Amino acid sequence: MLLRNYLLRLMAPEKDRWKPMLAGLALFAAGAGAAVLVQPSPFSIVLAFLAVAAWFMGAFCMVGYLRWYFASELARVQQDNADQSGKKKE
Repeated sequence: MLLRNYLLRLMAPEKDRWKPMLAGLALFAAGAGAAVLVQPSPFSIVLAFLAVAAWFMGAFCMVGYLRWYFASELARVQQDNADQSGKKKE
């Protein structure tokens, strides 16, 4: 239940979701690289699992960021249209 709430919070539209999104991508790259470097060891499976988990965290943050981005752009377009229609009436 705790993980579900955390993931839902990451998917909530927010302007600052790009930071953990990029951090997840960086952790994925670092974890995948480390898993390749220690490949003969069983520890590489753990590193690969953590890398994929970081990728999923970044993906959920990306959804939250895109939801915020498209909502803000839609609001901006609606405001521009309202401004344009107000100018035409005058």
